[in-house]
Amino acid sequence: MDHNLLLQLALILFASKLLSALFRRMGQPPVIGMLLLGVVLGQLCLVHDGEVIRWIARIGVLFLLFEAGLETDLKRIREEARRAALPALGGVVLPFGGGFLLSWLQNGQLFHSLVIGIIMTATSVSVSVMTLMDLGKMKGAEGRCIVNAAILDDILGILLLSFVFGLAAGHGAPGEATVHGAAGLIGQLLPLLKIVGFFVAIVLLGRYFFIPLFHNLSRLNLEASAPALAVVAIFFFGWLAEYAEIAAITGAYFAGLFIGQTGYRHTVQREIASAGRLLFIDVFFVHIGLMIDLKHMHSGVAYLAAFIAIALVTKFVGSMAGARLSGFDTLRSLRVGIGMMPRGEVALIVAGMAMQRQLIGPADYSATIMAVIVSAFITPILLKISYTRLQRKTF
Repeated sequence: MDHNLLLQLALILFASKLLSALFRRMGQPPVIGMLLLGVVLGQLCLVHDGEVIRWIARIGVLFLLFEAGLETDLKRIREEARRAALPALGGVVLPFGGGFLLSWLQNGQLFHSLVIGIIMTATSVSVSVMTLMDLGKMKGAEGRCIVNAAILDDILGILLLSFVFGLAAGHGAPGEATVHGAAGLIGQLLPLLKIVGFFVAIVLLGRYFFIPLFHNLSRLNLEASAPALAVVAIFFFGWLAEYAEIAAITGAYFAGLFIGQTGYRHTVQREIASAGRLLFIDVFFVHIGLMIDLKHMHSGVAYLAAFIAIALVTKFVGSMAGARLSGFDTLRSLRVGIGMMPRGEVALIVAGMAMQRQLIGPADYSATIMAVIVSAFITPILLKISYTRLQRKTF
């Protein structure tokens, strides 16, 4: 372990608290201060993007999405899932088409273009969730729609990615072994079966184990252990999601969704929020800023600018149009479109997997990192404007 790790963590926490307070005083989302802090600390080499910091950041985003799940009403999930379907679909189709076209015009390679399109479809709502919580709008219809649509986006993206990897293997793409016949078909269907199995498992575990367990904590003399058991649910559901090759944040969200239906919701929310904001969540947002390395960007300026512009504009337009078709008015559709713009860990995971298979190169991975950083900076500012300056009314 890096002998300077404790000093680096102390610096992150101290500076992030100061900058969060400063940005609140300036009327700006505190998350912007933490992102800027990460960029500055990384460029000055005061903090290194090491394994321990990455793990703390990973736990932070799990806690953040768990909180979002706690604030979601399970009784309304069916209606809201249907309402989130079109924003999710628009947030997949348009970015996929834009990314595919960008890559195809640049090099004309089919599998490279397909993967770039899939990278564009990924959505990370961690930045949006943090901003909505700061604004007190997480429980609004727009906030719930953003989270649900992002989960659907990730599932669609993983299915597309698995399909493309299967096609690439079948056509002997670089770095892939060719698989034919029934084994190849099963290999392509396996990701879908895992996803279906994941949702079946979490519904059964949530309804018939975790909810009954929390309802009976007093009988088991475990009332004081409710927050610890909630952490167990976060980690276990997160592991299930990763096993199904879905982002762990999806599992954490559903853990919060189920525990939020019990009488310990407020106790758990208070304790998890305190633990998360004490260390983990701040480190997560600082870590996003740490990922950027301006000295080693492989992308050309024109390609980089086009990549970022297409990533942001297509996601915004596609999700906003889907929300409008779902029945949201123009302003609320605008908020949904903005909230769906951020990229994060899912996009980086997809890009990393594709680069390992030699389907994309370092330039594309660098462009993905920059899209993550830029979207993380832009989204909180635009979300706040949409709530405070355009119109204050929401529902």
